[in-house]
Amino acid sequence: MEFYSNCLIEALKAKIKDPKNVKLTYVRCKGDIIPHFLWSDGVNDFDFGIIKTKDKKVKWCNELWFKGKIRKRHLGFNEEFKRKRLGS
Repeated sequence: MEFYSNCLIEALKAKIKDPKNVKLTYVRCKGDIIPHFLWSDGVNDFDFGIIKTKDKKVKWCNELWFKGKIRKRHLGFNEEFKRKRLGS
């Protein structure tokens, strides 16, 4: 289900709902203006992301408030993503 929000808002909502189990991950990617926030509940990893298509480019200002969806990933995805984006 797609809706308007951003990754920080959705990560904070998850943390508020389950403060004991939810861990937030902050990723400041090389060359990106806006950092990305992901979260894990200890069972799965999640993020809120835009649905990009080949013909749809996203301006930096649209990364603050955009139509996207919560993506559920396997446990460990957030750390893998962070390592790849930081180039380590």
